[in-house]
Amino acid sequence: MGVKKWVLLISAILSVSLASTALAHVPQTGEENESLEDAMMIEDPIKSWVVYSELHEGQVANYYEMEMEEGQRLYLGLLLPENGDFVPNLAVMGPGIERNESQSLPEFVETPDGVGIEVIEGELGEREYEPFTPGSYYHPASYDKEVNESGTYHVIVYNEKETGGKYGLAVGYEETWGPIEWIWLPIDVIEIHIWEGQPLAQIFAPMISVLAIGFAWTGWKSRKSEKKPDNPKEWGLLTSALLYIGSGAMLMMQMIIASSRSNPGLAVIVTIIFASLPLILGYKLWQNSLDFKEPEKRDRIKVIVYGFIGIFIWAGMIIGPLIAIISGLLPSRKS
Repeated sequence: MGVKKWVLLISAILSVSLASTALAHVPQTGEENESLEDAMMIEDPIKSWVVYSELHEGQVANYYEMEMEEGQRLYLGLLLPENGDFVPNLAVMGPGIERNESQSLPEFVETPDGVGIEVIEGELGEREYEPFTPGSYYHPASYDKEVNESGTYHVIVYNEKETGGKYGLAVGYEETWGPIEWIWLPIDVIEIHIWEGQPLAQIFAPMISVLAIGFAWTGWKSRKSEKKPDNPKEWGLLTSALLYIGSGAMLMMQMIIASSRSNPGLAVIVTIIFASLPLILGYKLWQNSLDFKEPEKRDRIKVIVYGFIGIFIWAGMIIGPLIAIISGLLPSRKS
């Protein structure tokens, strides 16, 4: 592949990745925050987060706390992975909120003194497709207003009925990622699918299948072909390739699950493109694994580049890109 083609390929990969992150939120796991005193602190309420949590039973509440400055935008949204009787409400409390006398909270909800309260009652509505995870969620309540007074604000998620359930609370709107958050996202996505209720075996079934078939096919072909992996570099590239392909297959399976529960429309194209990237790079790594005994410098650089791109697009569950980079750096065998 020529230099121009390489530039075009990498540019396309980066463009799709950046477009996809605009649909993403940094995930967090909910805490034991069932009282005002134990409210979960949202350190940066402007940054886009999603807290994946659960009301363990009916007539309980989860509490969140954040510091807001005058003029900042407070954005909140609830999402639900399932339908049914569980449709929670959202309450926002703070010094800059006008109290609506027509709205009241149940007795089990704690409220700080001297603050205004606004209640957004949950309505289930229709499922919406999320191309990034991918997933399919209801969005029963949202809040998006500018804060007109600095101070401490509380957000409360509660359900007046006797049923509990899982919910996500989206906070903030600025899509910013730290390097550790970026690299660790594939693991976070697995935790999100577990939160949705999927068993671990189902989540990893495509990856396990690709690894099993790939190694079995390689062993069978090795009997009849001279081009076969027979050193650590080549076996490393083969393993990395299968991990890349397996992660793409996992995304495809999640896309099918989410699409079966909602009407994804054109958003599914984003998922297809994003899932195709690790499949393409996995195929390229597999090709290199067939003849990487005495690689030239340009071949090593190419494999290492595949590894770094894999980290950027979350291919291979973090492990795959690291193996590719290490394989590209391993010295050749001395004759």
